[in-house]
Amino acid sequence: MGGCSSKQQSKKTKVSTLNSKPNQLNSSHNGNQPSQETLKKYQDEHKNNLNQVALHWKTNTIGIWKRSYDKLAIHTDIPRLGHKIEIVDKLDRLGNIQFSNVTTISLGQNGGGGNNNINGGGESPLYIQNGASNLIDTNNSSNNNNMDSNNAATLDGNSKEENGSAIPRSDILVDNNSKFTSSTTLTSNGFSTSQVLKKEEVIYQVLTSLAYLLDGKDKEKQIKSTFSNYIKGSGDMSQQLLLMLGAEVGETSRLMSLLKVCHQKIILPAYYFIKANLFEELPFRDKRGSWRMKIVLETDGTVIATHSKRQQSTAGSENDPEFEFEWSLSIIFDKDMNINRLKVEIVDLIISKNISNDKRQEIQKAFSVLQSATNTTNSSTNNSEPIPLNKVDF
Repeated sequence: MGGCSSKQQSKKTKVSTLNSKPNQLNSSHNGNQPSQETLKKYQDEHKNNLNQVALHWKTNTIGIWKRSYDKLAIHTDIPRLGHKIEIVDKLDRLGNIQFSNVTTISLGQNGGGGNNNINGGGESPLYIQNGASNLIDTNNSSNNNNMDSNNAATLDGNSKEENGSAIPRSDILVDNNSKFTSSTTLTSNGFSTSQVLKKEEVIYQVLTSLAYLLDGKDKEKQIKSTFSNYIKGSGDMSQQLLLMLGAEVGETSRLMSLLKVCHQKIILPAYYFIKANLFEELPFRDKRGSWRMKIVLETDGTVIATHSKRQQSTAGSENDPEFEFEWSLSIIFDKDMNINRLKVEIVDLIISKNISNDKRQEIQKAFSVLQSATNTTNSSTNNSEPIPLNKVDF
């Protein structure tokens, strides 16, 4: 009890110290509330800091990329968002990849040549595509719709028992529910419930396919053979992946150079650049679930990693905001997997029909200013040169 009392007293002392700091800065000494003058000072400093990030957004983006892998959010974002990554290889090498089931590997069983399809209810959320061919076969979606985690079915839609005998549970795990989990996913037609790859499957497919394309068969084989030593399918998967990144992928690999832009923090400087160039009278928010990433491996050996995200006005309703737009950040790597160029673009703009003409013109003018700013920054080949902002007051 004495130890507990001491901790509580220590906590009170810390709170008291924190509360005393605003009083020291508060010229009016009104309770624990900072003065309007102090608040404005904090706000101006915060705004100036964000403006500096926006001004030097290219330098800041490259600075994030140059950090050590363990200082980035790769290990948390790949399991969480990896199913939203599209991989396109223009050299048509992806046909050589065998997409084994990670659960069969973990169980020490033979994948039987592998089911090369990544099936789901409709299209698979993880897109892996050759340059001129269609997505890897995502047929049999109607069959997969019959899979349920609580009432497993066979691949052809039959019930658990056939001819009076139950299907072995290990076969059910491998053939049916080992790769997929039910999830509500945002599609172009709205929200729909479908089956998506489990986190361990997402990690496996992203790492093995990119390892093969960037570092060759030996790196792919290394990751495949050691995968189950790290990724267990339970526990803290992000920490498991962090260990694997250091031990198997390696800081200096081409794969790691790409993975270091496969997280959401990398887009923050570009986001602040866009925000600083829009009128303050037009605040916007993230559109939930809209983040996507596309990785294109060009025929000349360069790689383009593009993040895209949708934002919508805070004015109006969620279903009918005053405006909504999509923007993208493209990170272009040279043949040695060094960042060669950065490009930010406004992909599209939707303005509500249910607003006044004056408001519509105001929105159009704001985005015209933003478009001019993106053209200016994209035309600069110097990634370290500050880009002047059209809508920043210093």
